[in-house]
Amino acid sequence: MAPAAASPPEVIRAAQKDEYYRGGLRSAAGGALHSLAGARKWLEWRKEVELLSDVAYFGLTTLAGYQTLGEEYVSIIQVDPSRIHVPSSLRRGVLVTLHAVLPYLLDKALLPLEQELQADPDSGRPLQGSLGPGGRGCSGARRWMRHHTATLTEQQRRALLRAVFVLRQGLACLQRLHVAWFYIHGVFYHLAKRLTGITSVSAACPERT
Repeated sequence: MAPAAASPPEVIRAAQKDEYYRGGLRSAAGGALHSLAGARKWLEWRKEVELLSDVAYFGLTTLAGYQTLGEEYVSIIQVDPSRIHVPSSLRRGVLVTLHAVLPYLLDKALLPLEQELQADPDSGRPLQGSLGPGGRGCSGARRWMRHHTATLTEQQRRALLRAVFVLRQGLACLQRLHVAWFYIHGVFYHLAKRLTGITSVSAACPERT
């Protein structure tokens, strides 16, 4: 007999608990970097510290085949589409990558591209109202991006800028729509779990019949 699927309130409580513990780990790691290297380095590497904290959290739980602290709190476990077996190592790895690493990579790629497209091609400085480059200087990827965007015509720059804006806003809207879909159907709370087919079941003992 297959175990009962986790209820939507259990899934939400588990996600909230995981977010709480991830936030605590991020805060502790950021505080350590701030104390050791100063405020400037903390500002420069804040996103990377958050990524490493998330990867460490999910690496020690989901990737290692254990429950997260949130899942343990509400007594649910992750299962593959069969709802009988725990997800394979590959499936768990893809889940962590999609959930924690991919958002970071998209942000690191799309935000600098938007900044370069907003920049004045003659001066190389961002236009008023746009964010300036990070304090780490111009990386190789940033130089490559700046070199190629400088060759675009004004019309191409505007078209690409609109495409980047639509993509960033579209991803945010997709995430919100997916959460709304969860509240209607109560299956996949995170988009990464829908893409990997991972759901949750109750770890409590089944009722006797």
